[in-house]
Amino acid sequence: MKNQVTKYLIENKQLRLYLLSGKQIYSTVKDLSLVEADASQFIKALNITALVNVLTIGKQRISFTFSSKNKKNKLSTDSFSNHTITGTATLQERPTNFKKGTIQTISSLEGQFGSAHTSYSLMKTGDFYSDIEAYFADSEQTPTYFYPISTEENAENIVLLLQPLPFAQDEVVLSSLEKIEVLRKGLGLATIETVESNLAILFSDQQFLGHTSINYHCGCSKQMFLPLIFSLRKKEVEELATQKENLEAICPLCGKSYTFLPEDILFYLQ
Repeated sequence: MKNQVTKYLIENKQLRLYLLSGKQIYSTVKDLSLVEADASQFIKALNITALVNVLTIGKQRISFTFSSKNKKNKLSTDSFSNHTITGTATLQERPTNFKKGTIQTISSLEGQFGSAHTSYSLMKTGDFYSDIEAYFADSEQTPTYFYPISTEENAENIVLLLQPLPFAQDEVVLSSLEKIEVLRKGLGLATIETVESNLAILFSDQQFLGHTSINYHCGCSKQMFLPLIFSLRKKEVEELATQKENLEAICPLCGKSYTFLPEDILFYLQ
C-alpha cells in the first residue's frame, strides 16, 4: 500500500488542486513508538512532504526539519524524485511544542548537497499546515494552501493542497478557498471516494491530471547510531572487546535493529 496524490486543474485551469490519500503514512506512524500528540505532528510533517513531492520538478531533493524553539524536538523529512519520502524524529522533551520554533528547508539536486539552498522560517503558530503556508508565501513567493480534510482519528488521512497559478485571478482564488472551507467541515470522517465526489460537484470544470503514488519508509540507517559508539567510555569499550559482546541499537520509529560487533566498535574508534 502506498499513498496517492490525485492531481487536478480547476477554475478554468487557474489553480492546482492536489488531493492526498495518506493511508500508508497514517498506519505506519501509528505503529511507531510515539505518543499520540507526537504521532499526529509526525503525520502532518509527512503529509506536507508527500504533497510537496508532487510539486517538485526534476531530480530535486527537498528536506524539511521542524524544530522546537530550544531545538530539543525535531521532526525531519526528505522528499526524493522517485516519489519516495522518509522521516525521522528526535524528541527529547515533553510536551512537544513547536510554536516559535523553525522550519529549515534544504533544496538540492540529488547527490549534490554541496550546492544546496537552505532557508529558515519561523513557526509562528506551531500548526504545521499554517506555518508551511507562511513559508511558501514568504520564502517561495508562491501562495500555497494546505487543508486537512480528515480528522486525526480518520485513517483515510486526506489532505488537500490548493496552489494558484501565476495568472490566477484574486477573486477566483478567494472563492475557491471559501468553497473548500465549507466543504471540509462535513467530511472529517469521510472516505477518499466521498471527498472526490464532493470535489467534482464543487469544481465541476475540474481537469484530471493523473495519480502519483508516494511511498513512505523510515529513513533510519546504521550510520545514524554511530554517535552511540562515540559516546562510550573507554572502560565500556574494553569490556565489550574483552567479553566479545555485541552492541545493539534499535530505531525508536520502525523498530529495526542494528548490531555493532566488537571489531566494528574498535574500527570506528580508531
